[in-house]
Amino acid sequence: MEDSIKVSGVWQGELTFGEEYGPDLQNKTKNFRLVIEEKDGDVTGECTDTGGTGVIPEPASVNGFFEEEMISFIKQYPAFYIIDQKGEIMMIPEKSPPEFNFSGYYNAEKDTFEGDWHVVFEVKQLTFGFAEYALSGTWYMKRT
Repeated sequence: MEDSIKVSGVWQGELTFGEEYGPDLQNKTKNFRLVIEEKDGDVTGECTDTGGTGVIPEPASVNGFFEEEMISFIKQYPAFYIIDQKGEIMMIPEKSPPEFNFSGYYNAEKDTFEGDWHVVFEVKQLTFGFAEYALSGTWYMKRT
C-alpha cells in the first residue's frame, strides 16, 4: 500500500491543544498549511499556521519520515514562542526553539493523516538538573 500513498504536496490541517494547556486552552485548535516533499521515505517541508488559537507568525521547518502508512516528523519554528492562557503568542529570544514531535497514520477512506503531537522543553534549572514540561494534543491533515 505504501506505493499508492502520495505524501508529497500541500496539506491543510488542524491541531488540538491537550489537557496540559489548562481549561482555557484545552480543546482549542490551530489550523495549518503543510507543504511537504517525500523522497525515499524522507519527509521535508514547511508548515505555516493559518488561523485559530496560538498562531505563530513565522513558518516552521518540517523533517521526518514516512513508512508504510505512518508519518513522523519534527516541526520546529525559527524562534521560541509561548502561548499564554488567553491564546496570545510571545517570543522569548534567549531560548532555543523546541521540537514539536508529530506522528500519525494514513486514513485511506478520508485521504487524511491523523495522530498525536507532543513537545518537551526545559522550564527552569534545578540544583541537580532541569525541570521539564511536556505539552501534547492531537492533529489531522487532509490533502488539498
